[in-house]
Amino acid sequence: MKTIGLKKLKTADEKTFTTNLGIKIRRFMYKPLQVPLRLATDGQIILESIEVVDGRSIVRVEKDLSYLGLNKNEPYIFVSTHSFTEDMNSVLATLDRSAYLLMGSTDQLEHNPGIYAVRAWGMIYVNREDEFSRKNSIKKMARVLDAGTSVILFPEGGYNNTENKIVGELFNSPWILSEMTKAKVVPIASFREPGSKSMYITYGAPVDYTGYSKEECKSDLRDRLASLMYELWYHHASHLKRSDITPHSRMDFMEERKREYLKNSWSHDVWDEEIVEYYDPMNPTPEQVRATFDNVKITSQNAHIMGPILVKRLEDQKYNFKQYMKDTWDK
Repeated sequence: MKTIGLKKLKTADEKTFTTNLGIKIRRFMYKPLQVPLRLATDGQIILESIEVVDGRSIVRVEKDLSYLGLNKNEPYIFVSTHSFTEDMNSVLATLDRSAYLLMGSTDQLEHNPGIYAVRAWGMIYVNREDEFSRKNSIKKMARVLDAGTSVILFPEGGYNNTENKIVGELFNSPWILSEMTKAKVVPIASFREPGSKSMYITYGAPVDYTGYSKEECKSDLRDRLASLMYELWYHHASHLKRSDITPHSRMDFMEERKREYLKNSWSHDVWDEEIVEYYDPMNPTPEQVRATFDNVKITSQNAHIMGPILVKRLEDQKYNFKQYMKDTWDK
């Protein structure tokens, strides 16, 4: 694949990734950029507000974000769920202000011409595999917020490819940014059922996390994102019955997720960077715990303990989505 001319953004620091003039100009550019953005989007973006009254949720289609009552002169940290290719477009197309987007796909930065449009909108690059780049991206976002412009980030790190979590575990960036800048956080959820032309997006009320601990902030924000996502699922997803679940359902789900990734072209095996999730060493997942037993030798003394663990480990490996992508994507 041909390399495009944005590679220099990979090495730009918080002072050089954008200019002060660039930040100011983008405050007037976002509105005209939304027109080609919607035209280039394969489907209809539907903005909704969701209100729970007497235990029942009421959905209203909205023209803009005025229902939220956001302050036009206040920068916010917009925090979105992440699960399909055009959810980024959905956020950008419905915003009522300029906001720099945190973008973490090195391959797309180097090869996808569509990234020029994101660059024009306002983009902050982060190498998700590099600790220095991750820390530097926080400084970049803080600079934008301090200048009076909002930022957008996807704190799950990559797409949520789990079949049993409404929202994946969150990285720490929303809390760190809110601590540094005192900016409020606005949760966003978006949903598109595979095969549908409709993309639904809803925003929650801004939240001031001043005084929250890191874990309190992450827990509260994840709950808010999950509540918004649940409402979108409830109103717009096909409702399955238990009889719809078959022995092939997990593999079918993985194949559907693969098709979502392959809506973009990729130059090489990018899956270590693209398929990421937050790892908490204090609260590892069952799969992460079982992986630590890979080098344990089974003996007659431990077989009654290790046998069931290794059987589950084989199942973990069978449904390891990252490895599935490495093995099956069209090179």
